[in-house]
Formats: sequence, structure tokens, C-alpha cells
Amino acid sequence: MVRIQEHHRPTRAALAAGGPVVFLDPDYARSRAAAALGAEVAGDVRLDEYLAAASGSAIAVGEMPKSLARLDYLARSIAGAGYADVRVVLGGNNKHLSRGMNAVLGESFEDVAASLGRGKFRCLVASGPREVSYEPAQGDGLVGVGGVFSGAKPDRGGELLRSCLPPAPELGRFLDLGCGNGSVSRGLVAGGAALVAATDSDADAVLSARAIGLDATWDDAGSHLPDASFDTIALNPPFHDGTAVDATLVQHLLDASARLLAPGGELYLVHNSHLRYRGEVERRFSSVQQVERDKTFTVLRARL
Repeated sequence: MVRIQEHHRPTRAALAAGGPVVFLDPDYARSRAAAALGAEVAGDVRLDEYLAAASGSAIAVGEMPKSLARLDYLARSIAGAGYADVRVVLGGNNKHLSRGMNAVLGESFEDVAASLGRGKFRCLVASGPREVSYEPAQGDGLVGVGGVFSGAKPDRGGELLRSCLPPAPELGRFLDLGCGNGSVSRGLVAGGAALVAATDSDADAVLSARAIGLDATWDDAGSHLPDASFDTIALNPPFHDGTAVDATLVQHLLDASARLLAPGGELYLVHNSHLRYRGEVERRFSSVQQVERDKTFTVLRARL
């Protein structure tokens, strides 16, 4: 059994049925929870490499990824693995399923069909693996593994944040918190920064950042990093949980920033202006200033 992404009731059921269960979800917290239940976790290893030695037969089940790039990564990694026979079953709300998903699965599997619906939900079922391989997207000096946000392109908010950072030699010990594809901190070491570290809870992001030479770790909001260990932190936080906007996602990242900043250090945060994150920042930092704003994004600088 290959578990792709979902809450853990189906994982418990698969484990109770016996046989190995491999969990391919990129999220750190969900993966740790699956490991605690007894599942094998792919973690921060490329899925095509992780599954290369697979054999026998398997069924891969989970939620349909919102990203076609993540779906292609999963499909090619599973189809190109060593399974003699494998079937992929991915479910989702009808309004979030598209013909493009059928097309992506069809590039890796001979047969793709939709199941009968149940209420607002149905599954896409793919079988008959083709001989395929996976190559991440590349461009602009970036690499996009799987469903990493913005793929192999810099996003506009991240570019505005990058433009507001001090010159690289003045950054001191620098952390890219929630690094994504590494577009904010790319090239800073070459520019003279003393230390550049990166971290993200999404394995696809960590692999993308590593692919351009960043020292990136997979954890939850820098939970493995020591307190007061950075002079400058850059934060371009997510605001979507799946397909829903969730403005609370920034809160534990701000808590982590306050913990990780050394005395006298600075946090640079970019956010969509309509989300009004400033109040959350001011609850944790004594000095908060707006340093830049355009039609969409705002950059704040905060000190403890």
C-alpha cells in the first residue's frame, strides 16, 4: 500500500490490514504522524529515487493534489518504480477535479478513468504504468521539484522581499524560513553572506532548494534549529491550506522567528496586503515597520 496524502484514518486502516504502508505526503507534520503509526515515510528524498527499488504489486491511494506539477511528480515516480503492477486511486471534490488531471495521469498510465461519484466526491483511477521518468522543472537559476510553490520561477512576493533585504555582507547569520524553491536566498552566499540556512515543512520545497545549492532542512518551522541563532530571517509564509485560504498559517512561523532571532536581529516578512498580518507581527515583536508595499504585497521589518 502506498499512501499519497490524506488524514490518518485510512493510514490506520491500511496498517491494520497488514503489509507495508509507504507514506509519500510532503508535509513534515503529517509524515511524522504517519511514522508514529508505523508507516514508512519517504520524507525529504526524491520519490522517484525512493521508489526505484520497489517490486511486486501495490495500490496507491490518497487525495488528489491541487497542483498538476505535484500530480505529475507522483504519477511518474510511481509508474516508473519497480512495481510489476500498480493502481493509483486519487479522490477529490468534483469542483476541484479537472480534465487536466486525467491528461497528466494519462502520460504515466495506460488507463485512466473516473469512478462513480458519492455526493460531491469521486476518484480518478489509473493503472497500467508506462515507461516514464521524472525530471524537475528548471528555469531562472531555480529548480521546481513536484508541487513546490511557484515551481522553477521566483514569485512576486518573494522578489519584493528579496529586494528589501540588507546587502548580503550585512545579513550576518541568515535564515530563509519557509524557503520554498529558494528564490529569496539564492546567490546570497556568493554575494558575501556569512551563513545562509533554509528550512521548510514541505519536502518538495526542501529538495528544490537543495538542488540550487542551499543548505535546506525538512522540519516544522525550524524546530530543529537552536534558539537565538540567526541575525536576519526572511519569511514568505503560505496562506493556503489545500485550496482554502488560512491566514492562521503564519502564526507558528512568527513564533519560530521570535525564538530563532538573536538579540538585535531582524525579521523581514512579506504578505498579501489584504491579509493584514501586521497585528500578528506586533503581538510578538516590539518594533514593526513597513519597508515596502506595492499593489499586492507588503514587506514588514520587525525587531524583538
